[in-house]
Amino acid sequence: MSKQLLGCRIRYMRKKSRLSQEKMAELLGIDPNSVSRIECGVHYPSLDTLEKISSILKVEMHEFFQFRGTDTVREMRTFLIQTASEIGEEKLDEVVRVIRQVV
Repeated sequence: MSKQLLGCRIRYMRKKSRLSQEKMAELLGIDPNSVSRIECGVHYPSLDTLEKISSILKVEMHEFFQFRGTDTVREMRTFLIQTASEIGEEKLDEVVRVIRQVV
């Protein structure tokens, strides 16, 4: 499993819960940049942090590792389009690089 897949899954679930990175960081008691690094796949979250994220998002931890078949194609496309339209240029560049690596 790659850090990028886990990070994208966490980001997806956070956005689905309508939480900003700043609010997530506040609830976790960590720096917002740490949330960004986790979601971009730069760092793995610690087990403690992953448990806290699970609690905040009200999901079971195993759901972070369900990469295929959990969302419909329509939901995934909607998420990609929504995310691409909301993030800044630098983040968009990172997302495109990750997608290109996968595709």
